[in-house]
Amino acid sequence: MTDDPRTALQREFPWWGMVAPELARHTVPVYDHETRELVLLCSTRAYLLQLRLHGRQLLAKLNRIDSAPHVAGFRAEVVSARVVVTGPPTWSDEQLIEDVLLESWHDLVQDRGSLHLLAVRHVEAPGEVGHLARHWAEANGQPTEPVHREALCSCLDSGLDHQHPPLTDEELTARLITDADLVLAFIHDRALDEQIADAAEHANITVRRFTA
Repeated sequence: MTDDPRTALQREFPWWGMVAPELARHTVPVYDHETRELVLLCSTRAYLLQLRLHGRQLLAKLNRIDSAPHVAGFRAEVVSARVVVTGPPTWSDEQLIEDVLLESWHDLVQDRGSLHLLAVRHVEAPGEVGHLARHWAEANGQPTEPVHREALCSCLDSGLDHQHPPLTDEELTARLITDADLVLAFIHDRALDEQIADAAEHANITVRRFTA
């Protein structure tokens, strides 16, 4: 049985998991013994930002491990394509969703290599097509980027009685398609999904539409 290349790389540099066990679940270390550089392949941009914030402290901690090879420097890269999955609770063909996601994942691996992942971005709400896509991603070891309609606003009021307004359709659309590589729009009797697909096409993002 062929070893998973991501697991093999994690096994080659186990000290990363000792230093940052939470981040290690979402990053893959690639160590160059000649340059002593550690490249960290991140499953999503969120973990890339964490590394940019805490990287120097983690590097110092890593170099205090006597058994670990010396790391002179590090850089982080995102190795996932962001796919937006949208569709209404009335969509009934769950198998089509799984087939399309699997096809998109295979295309990504063939195009960019076996270390790449398909980051599923979706509206987090029961019954949504995106909710079904999240289950597919979790079952196949792919990262997810849920977007909540009830997102926190940018104010500084954190009181329990403060009401954060839900995102409008325009705000939700913008949050979903920002930095996206692909949009899978499952369209059936809901204007929002058409709006997301149209906005993505206007932003020159590849869109695949499926109608019931």
